[in-house]
Amino acid sequence: MSNKVAIYVSVSTHYQIDKDSLPLQRQDLINYAMYVLNTNEYEIFEDVGYSGKNTDRPAFQDMLSKIKNGEFSHLLVWKFDRTSRNLIDFCDMYEDLKKCNCTFISKNEQFDTSSAMGEAMLKIILVFAELEIKLTGERVTAVMLDRATRGPWNGTPVPLNYKWDKEKKFPAIDEDERTTIELIFNKYLEAKSTTAMRSLLNANDIKIKCGGTWTTKIISDIIRNPFYKGTYRYNYRKPGRGKNENEWVLINDNHTGLVSIEL
Repeated sequence: MSNKVAIYVSVSTHYQIDKDSLPLQRQDLINYAMYVLNTNEYEIFEDVGYSGKNTDRPAFQDMLSKIKNGEFSHLLVWKFDRTSRNLIDFCDMYEDLKKCNCTFISKNEQFDTSSAMGEAMLKIILVFAELEIKLTGERVTAVMLDRATRGPWNGTPVPLNYKWDKEKKFPAIDEDERTTIELIFNKYLEAKSTTAMRSLLNANDIKIKCGGTWTTKIISDIIRNPFYKGTYRYNYRKPGRGKNENEWVLINDNHTGLVSIEL
């Protein structure tokens, strides 16, 4: 098969386009294809505003599909982390490239996987790139946990029936909504049913601040949220599921609650 190059360029934010990152990558790689690989046969794939933490990117997936169909002899990128910053994802992609006899070239790091040394250097660099990402994530988590134990707000959504206090930089009780929360907690003690509470609130046309109608989930989330009792809870969830209680950060009497802690 004659040389045909898949050129992949990407930036993770729209702001980077204005800094000429995308045009720079594009032109640099076109020049490489023409003057180093000696081919005018190339196709450019661009992803803008997608993280390199995973491969769920439209142009990237389109490119991989065409590589698997045998349309390209080379995959050319500006830096190897433009394809993926995740070791497992990259290794899966690289295995697909090898099966399709498609050479991976990173222009910026100056290696070419058509040689054994180039392939080895690629894997070594990727291991350290993933290590850097994990260390950065650990540092961010450590800072946020430290803030949580001291009480400052960590940027999670403000609980329903609270409002943001710009001066204190912390949620403050919305006095206009206080009676609704008090009603939910007090009536739930009697009804012991979120379904009954939903019917009561909607039947009495009690408005929900975020719009729409009351649901059992909204009511359940309110009743289970210790924030309404003055307790700040943090680090209790991760994407898709909750964490073990021994990982939670709980600060009792952190702020003025809407209801008594006994409720």
